[in-house]
Amino acid sequence: MYEFYLILGIAVVIIITCDFFYTTVSFNGAGVVARNTSSALAAVFLWMNERTKSRKLFRYSGLTHILSLIGLWIGLLWVGFFLLLMSDPGSIVEAGSGSAASTLTKLYVSGYTLSTLGVGDYVPGTEGWQIIMSAFSFAGFIFITTAMTYLMSLTTAVIHKRNLSMFIANMGESPEEIIANSYNGESFLGLLNVAPTLRDMINKHSQNHFAHPAVHYFYSISKEESLSVNITNLDEALSIIFHLGKKPVFVPHELRTLRKAIDSYLDSIGHNFFSPVKQAIKHTPDFKRLEERDIISSSRQTPKEYAAAFADRRTLLGGLLKSNGWSWQDIYSEG
Repeated sequence: MYEFYLILGIAVVIIITCDFFYTTVSFNGAGVVARNTSSALAAVFLWMNERTKSRKLFRYSGLTHILSLIGLWIGLLWVGFFLLLMSDPGSIVEAGSGSAASTLTKLYVSGYTLSTLGVGDYVPGTEGWQIIMSAFSFAGFIFITTAMTYLMSLTTAVIHKRNLSMFIANMGESPEEIIANSYNGESFLGLLNVAPTLRDMINKHSQNHFAHPAVHYFYSISKEESLSVNITNLDEALSIIFHLGKKPVFVPHELRTLRKAIDSYLDSIGHNFFSPVKQAIKHTPDFKRLEERDIISSSRQTPKEYAAAFADRRTLLGGLLKSNGWSWQDIYSEG
């Protein structure tokens, strides 16, 4: 039995330590434990959103994810240390009498040690356990300080995500509105002027998302703050400009690089955070509105042909929307 405690304790400590540091300081995504925990929590929040039809619960999604991960990491490290103490009856003794500590006492001592507060009423039974206790006390300090640093970096990434969302939303609340607001009668100058800034902001968010995957689970209640909605609006606007404009052959370099930035973003998060929505997407832009403003030619593709031309791309965008509790109905109110 004692050997079982030892093996299990070592395994838990190694697994949770690797998962913690891979998630917080590797900048290469989340560890297996963190990734599966976040996926499970996200599924719960999305399920509740579908049942209640209220996005107010999403206000607590990011907070729940972070508290759950930190609690899981520290809790499992505590359990692993406790199992190690259980592998030796004399690992912890009472300071006065020298009698072996009980199971509950070892649970208390293991948690107290990780909190870096130290112990006085109970002490390690041997010199070897003194070293182990010191190591775990230091590990507790490292875990706490690293977690705080991780939270600050994550907060910066979340703020950038919302700034990017608002930046796009200020250009227009729909693909048609983005196009109409940027058109000056001859070209899409408004969009061309901000394209380099948008490209850099999207690229930065892609890197933030890759380094801190938890940023994905900070869902937004409003469309204005939802990056999935606004990225979809922007991408649809670019599709219309590229293929339905009066001069589709000429594509400015600024818009091509902006499109590539969106491509990179969808590719970087599509593998782990959403699956393409395969069903047919009936919602399409309001071309009549754009024709009335003489932005596109009425002789070009029909809405049905437009949807077919971008079917694969729109399945990706549909998956992105679904992963944040939205749908194409939120992009085009009629379809």
